[in-house]
Amino acid sequence: MRAGRDDAELLNVLYNRVFAQTRPLSHFLWKYWEAPAGPPYGVIAKAREDGRALAAAFGQRRAAWIRGRLVPANLMCEISSDPSARGGGVAFKGVMHAIGIGLNDEAGTLWSYGGQSSDEAIAVGSRWLGFREAFTLRIWEMRLSFAPALRSRLGAVGAALAKLLDPAFRALWKNPPGDLRCEEVREFGSEFDTLWERFRDRYRLCFARDAATLRWRWLENPVPGHRILLARGSGGEPAGWIVWREWQPAEHKVATVLDLWTGGEPKVIAALVNAARRTAAASGCQFLRFGVKEGSAEMRALEKLGHGRVSPHDRPDRVIVTPMPGSLHDETEEDFEVWRTVVRGENWYYTQGDSDFYD
Repeated sequence: MRAGRDDAELLNVLYNRVFAQTRPLSHFLWKYWEAPAGPPYGVIAKAREDGRALAAAFGQRRAAWIRGRLVPANLMCEISSDPSARGGGVAFKGVMHAIGIGLNDEAGTLWSYGGQSSDEAIAVGSRWLGFREAFTLRIWEMRLSFAPALRSRLGAVGAALAKLLDPAFRALWKNPPGDLRCEEVREFGSEFDTLWERFRDRYRLCFARDAATLRWRWLENPVPGHRILLARGSGGEPAGWIVWREWQPAEHKVATVLDLWTGGEPKVIAALVNAARRTAAASGCQFLRFGVKEGSAEMRALEKLGHGRVSPHDRPDRVIVTPMPGSLHDETEEDFEVWRTVVRGENWYYTQGDSDFYD
């Protein structure tokens, strides 16, 4: 059956049990029911005897800009089944089929997508729902401090030496060109709507980045640590922005770039990345990581900046798509053109924040 808001607690309990998490219900509600693109679409299988959740497939609404118009999309976020009641995968397979049928039949829902997909997930999804791998993001890593390397080799002496070397190393990171300046902001105001409208037609496919969406996505996000820089031109006009998260997933504190919006302008990309790594280094981050598409303007800018490499610590993001074209008798040529755009990875502008993986 289709899951509703009344099922939120059941769904969140199932997620926590299956994935050994302690996510609060408020986080679940933010992620799905507070999204500006609208309420989620999900399917839940319940036990007849006591109504507990046996399996669920749940997606988040997102708005996509495709070939010059907004199109509703569905991000598949959580697919789970109770380990104590899997019964050979019957419940799991049931909710997977049900959500595919439901998304097909519901007017306005086009397709689902996801990042950080495993070989197993892609293989199962290919058999049952027609998953297709659209493209891959390589995780580019830039060192912000010599401390991790020198400490591992020389101990306390290395840590002390890093304090001497780091300022000289960071001085190599160029300031923005004279006609650009970068400032940290704590609100998504009208400048962000202006930038969204200015750059969106440069891409055949991108996800909505208007101020309301960004406010929900980053400022209201219950996961802490997000920081935002806005670049301005010489006349004060907005030129682009970057969002990253400062956190400590393992031994080292890391700045993970989750979103960037510059229209592909190399000078603005370089200015924002340099400003982000200066800001992140000042707050104790030791690496900056940024998932980018091969051959993109972002990758070319990072390679030109230097001092980076493909991360040995993060696996690539493999982004899969499942077009949901709906009832064939309702399809138009425009609908099929959207479908063709979605399945071709070269059409996408995508950052890691376009998925829910880090939420």
